[in-house]
Amino acid sequence: MKKIVFVLCSFLLLAACQQKDSYEARITDLRLVSVDPKNGYPGDLITILGRNFSTDPAQNEVTVGGVPARVLEAYKDRLLVILPQNEPGNHTISVKAPSGEAEGLVFNYLKIPDQEYLVSTIVGQQGVRQCIDGVGTGAATYMPTGINKAADGTLWFTDRGGNAIRHISADMSVTTEAKVEEAGAAVWQGAFDAEGNYWYNDKAKGKLYRFNPTTRKNDVMATGLNNPMNVAIGPDGFIYVPCRNGLTVYKFNPATMEKTEFAQIPDEGPAFIGFDPKGNLIVSVQHGYKLISIDPAGLQTVIMGTGEKSETMLDDPDGDPLKTSIRSCQGFDFAPDGTLYVGDAAYHCVRKLVPDADGNYATGKVETVLGGTKGYADGKGLNAKFNEVDGILVYDAETLYICDSQNCLIRKVSIR
Repeated sequence: MKKIVFVLCSFLLLAACQQKDSYEARITDLRLVSVDPKNGYPGDLITILGRNFSTDPAQNEVTVGGVPARVLEAYKDRLLVILPQNEPGNHTISVKAPSGEAEGLVFNYLKIPDQEYLVSTIVGQQGVRQCIDGVGTGAATYMPTGINKAADGTLWFTDRGGNAIRHISADMSVTTEAKVEEAGAAVWQGAFDAEGNYWYNDKAKGKLYRFNPTTRKNDVMATGLNNPMNVAIGPDGFIYVPCRNGLTVYKFNPATMEKTEFAQIPDEGPAFIGFDPKGNLIVSVQHGYKLISIDPAGLQTVIMGTGEKSETMLDDPDGDPLKTSIRSCQGFDFAPDGTLYVGDAAYHCVRKLVPDADGNYATGKVETVLGGTKGYADGKGLNAKFNEVDGILVYDAETLYICDSQNCLIRKVSIR
């Protein structure tokens, strides 16, 4: 009996030792966890997170798509790497170190833009949620959602949370022009009409407002709207409002405020609208993950987006708009040449969609030109970081303004 017990104990001890050896092997193996950012250009810096790297940069051999990359800094749990040259598209990251070899992470190389986009912060303080007037970054915003250009060239923006309409003068002085005092309000994006009135929504209360900067009157013009998101002024001078939960775009005669249905967006919800240079209404479809164009006859055509929800930002290597993912577009605007700049609140980025020679967006070319990583950083192109891109204003051919809503900032983009 003692012999049997001895054999059994020896067997269990051996098994335990093997399990311990196996466990120690697992925790000492090289492992890759993540890469940040996930999209970028040759020459950008990326951070590879993992386990059991060598602390000597020369002892870590990194390749991206089979091309050797330079390791600048090395720590047990991360590597700082300069991206090598590669063609646009997804490329596998491989690492070889004294502790072993590993691969599996993927980096998406983007097409290098034809222009340079330089981001700077002009209004607000990162993460400071207050509605405080002041000059530039001495002012504070609660949650800027939409931004517009007035006839005199100054900027106006809606500030949700503060439920305010605010004005940025040429010297960057920020002044609150009007407020909605009703409890539970949610001031959302607006637009100027030809007479200089500023139209905007309270999407929580379902109201459409008109603010007259001269008389200071801030009037409720329509009620009963089901989650109105923004305002667009049509070529006909009518007021167009997308109601996301109502699944409908309405138009209002500003003289009589008669409301008519312009278009239905079944099951998907219009989140933002704007008119292109040809007079077609472009609609961001919240739950359809796409942009559609509605011509004056009512024909709806998809111009961008796969129509499928994707947790990861996907750019087509060939720039096909219909193979590019959209997650949550809360704002876009048109450049003088017809180029469409599209924000994505979930991907924290801005895309540039250039139409084809006939002005067709669906057969144009799209590329990501700003952001793509959640956070806060000024800088060039994809090195800039945002935390929910909402409203976008194309001020002129060389300047964009962006509502970086969760960072509580207004950002300026200089195009060179």
